[in-house]
Amino acid sequence: MKLSFLKSLLLFLILNYILLNSIPSICQTEMPETVPDPTKKYDELFNKPPETQESTPEPVQEDELVSFLPKLDNELYKNWSVVESPRIITTTDDDVLKEAGFEKVLKQSYKKENHIVDIYIYKFKDFAGAYSAFTVLHRGAATKLEVGRNASENDSLVDFWKGNYFVNIQTLAENDKDAKEFIVLSSQDISKNITDDKMPPVIVIQMPSLNRVQGTEKYCLGIVCCQKYLASNLTEIDFNSLHLNESGGIITAQYQFPENKDERITLLLLRYIEKQTAAQTFNYFKESFEKKKADNYDTEEGILKIKNEKSDYTYIKQRGNLLGIAFAITNKKSGEQLLNFIPWPIEITKPKD
Repeated sequence: MKLSFLKSLLLFLILNYILLNSIPSICQTEMPETVPDPTKKYDELFNKPPETQESTPEPVQEDELVSFLPKLDNELYKNWSVVESPRIITTTDDDVLKEAGFEKVLKQSYKKENHIVDIYIYKFKDFAGAYSAFTVLHRGAATKLEVGRNASENDSLVDFWKGNYFVNIQTLAENDKDAKEFIVLSSQDISKNITDDKMPPVIVIQMPSLNRVQGTEKYCLGIVCCQKYLASNLTEIDFNSLHLNESGGIITAQYQFPENKDERITLLLLRYIEKQTAAQTFNYFKESFEKKKADNYDTEEGILKIKNEKSDYTYIKQRGNLLGIAFAITNKKSGEQLLNFIPWPIEITKPKD
């Protein structure tokens, strides 16, 4: 009798253990993506068996990325614990991240019962690369969370950048309030722990803020990023002709004016090291439109204005080392206003004798 009872108890414990350990995989569902998720390719590296892994990430004891991670005090992070030790990878096959100056990425996972959260901290050689990564890789919408320099969030993640770092904190589960609470708390802690703060690149600061649609900014440092994240929406542009290696990068964003809510103007802005390069790029566009013999083409008030086949307009303006191009203009007044918002360099010309 006693032996039969022990067998039944053992069977119950085994079944209970299997059920409990299967819950996380049942609850986790793949999150719909609006942009590529860079964490997936790193998960493949992190999760490869050591014998087949080209570069096995080792547990990290001392690294500045580890020091940014939240400290799990019992009051704020009750019942949360780490899953293994943090790991770091220092190589990437992603050409966009290489172009942005990728140095390494850390992954640390946390769990509470069947709730799981993954933290990824990317380090770049400078703040321009970190900001670029945020603009092209973030998957949330604009947020009121005061973390990093810029941040976005949705129900299952928070993304932000600060200093030379781009941070992604996410859960794969849907509608997981416990996980989202951890995500918000940890994002605040990590943001505080990253003391190296920087302003965005100069060209970003020169981008007009009035009437800008928040979250539409895309900042690229080179042709690879442009081709992957900008080319599909800016088919009129040959990015090879922009001399990006002689600029501080290229930024685009969308604008919407209150009086014309059906219009979304896309502005592209470049800041060159030399004024001559900006003028050369402007002349390239001017000559290319002249060759096309575009309808209603003129250079009124120093702005190259082109009427497109879709009955909208493209405006191009260059002054000093700045070049601005506005696309999909349906209201001429809005296009002119937008270009006027740009803080163009003041050019002083000597009076003729």
